[in-house]
Amino acid sequence: MPRIFARVLLAACCALYVGCGDEGSGRTTSPSTAAGTQTAAAAAQPAPLVGEWQRLTTCAEYVRALRHAGFGAMALEAAAGNGFIPGVERVEDIKDPAHPCEGALPRKHSHFFTENGMFGSLDSEGNQVDDGSYETVGADTLVMPYRFEEGAPIEITFRYAIAGDTIKFQPKIPSPCSTRRCREAAAWGVSVALPGKPWTRVDESP
Repeated sequence: MPRIFARVLLAACCALYVGCGDEGSGRTTSPSTAAGTQTAAAAAQPAPLVGEWQRLTTCAEYVRALRHAGFGAMALEAAAGNGFIPGVERVEDIKDPAHPCEGALPRKHSHFFTENGMFGSLDSEGNQVDDGSYETVGADTLVMPYRFEEGAPIEITFRYAIAGDTIKFQPKIPSPCSTRRCREAAAWGVSVALPGKPWTRVDESP
């Protein structure tokens, strides 16, 4: 499939102590010192979205997610094109289209987001299989353009929720979305997200 696929709200707690005395030592914290401490803490803390997120994916997860989103016709491509079924590389290789995941094995898959706005995906062997860019447009929303070989890209919006070391994505399907280009981009968004499934942080800097 052709592809050319957070801001942190930092609590300024140290500001509460500006000008207040230290009961143990009688010392005070100057505004400049407090500001410097806050700036250093902000610089040391990476954006929560930045890093690599991984899960053990299954053929059934992709097929179910695509069918649920109304892209059942593309579910066979997902089953055949992600290395889940030994010996199956094309839709034509699937023996029973009604049960496309027969004989499938789980595969590790990961997404990464860099501080400079780059996005990518890695397969179970660590090979990059998707690359693009992203832009955060809120505390829990990002936008990624799906690029075609020709013509303008289509932007897909994702909501995400981070809890500890896990993240979940929810793509927003464009409406209306009846053209081939739109459906291809939207199905990609569903495949990227696996809506509602948790991805686990494995590295802060891919």
